[in-house]
Amino acid sequence: MAIEFITTRELDPGKVRIVKLKEESDALVEYTCPKCGFNERRKEAWQEPLVTGKGTKKKFLVKCSNCGYGIKLLKLKKKKKK
Repeated sequence: MAIEFITTRELDPGKVRIVKLKEESDALVEYTCPKCGFNERRKEAWQEPLVTGKGTKKKFLVKCSNCGYGIKLLKLKKKKKK
């Protein structure tokens, strides 16, 4: 099993973790909603509306199943070396 994409983000409050394996067409999404505190783990299709844009403009949208709040995650940019 090879990982194609993985991210873990701490929100204030809440958290999101997305894992996508190369062999699968779905991604595992785990989150705690920052609005209502709902905790969920589910599989979601790795396509629109979960992933939009390309390159540095890539972003992910995870919607809470409980309250419908949209959690937007922008792609992290590489830190510049000084």
